[in-house]
Formats: sequence, C-alpha cells, structure tokens
Amino acid sequence: MNVYVILKQTFDTEETITIQDGRISEDGVKFVINPYDEYAVEEAIRIKEQEGGLVVAVSVGPQRSAEALRTALAMGADEAVLVCDERIPADEYSISSVLSAYFAGQSYDLILGGNFSVDNGAGQVAIRLAGLLGIPHASSIT
Repeated sequence: MNVYVILKQTFDTEETITIQDGRISEDGVKFVINPYDEYAVEEAIRIKEQEGGLVVAVSVGPQRSAEALRTALAMGADEAVLVCDERIPADEYSISSVLSAYFAGQSYDLILGGNFSVDNGAGQVAIRLAGLLGIPHASSIT
C-alpha cells in the first residue's frame, strides 16, 4: 500500500510569535513538523506496519521545510519529497494545486494529512487536494 502524507512545517507551538512591519518575524524561531501532520505520519507508519508498502512524506514550502521531512523520515517514512519554489504562493489554493500536479504522476492508495495547520488553522489543503484529484475526502477525524 502506497501511503502519502502531506505535511507542513510550522512554528513550534511553544514559540513566542513577534510581529515586525506587519508580518510575523521568523528570526530565531524554531520550526517543527505541524503537530497534526505528525499524527498523520504516525498513522501512515501504522498502516505500513499492518499492510506493508511505502510511506512518502510530501511538503510544499521553503527550503527549511526539509527539516520537517527529515523528522518524518526519522519517524519511519520511507521517502520524502519537497516541492520548493519561491514563485509558489503560500495560500491553500496554490499549495493544493501544486500538490495535485505532483500526485497526478504518482501511484497512491491513500493520502493523509493533518486536521489543520497550527499557524493559520485553515484546514483547506487536503479538502482542496481531494477535490482537484477527484477522490473522496474525510476530515476532522479524531
């Protein structure tokens, strides 16, 4: 079974967030794998242990997102993919469109993602991705 996990790198939830010139400052901030996406990685690994197959972690974001992917690999994911291009806007529509283009060339059985990201809380990427791929989607599972 090929299980893919879409994930995002976010601020560590224990970090103090500061605003400079109307934007969130990233100076000296620790970034981690989004906690809800970390749960998705754990579930993918459980599925792999039961069913066999492959776990692939996929992220669209800045180069620093490679650290979150390395965390997924350390947890037990088999492969990691980073789509990094400064021209990709960080909004949910753009991210889901890029992921849709990536998944069009992949053989997947299941795509998992976290409930929402702790930085903006929109929870739209997985829903939009499923719509673009024409596959069923279930959300907010606990």
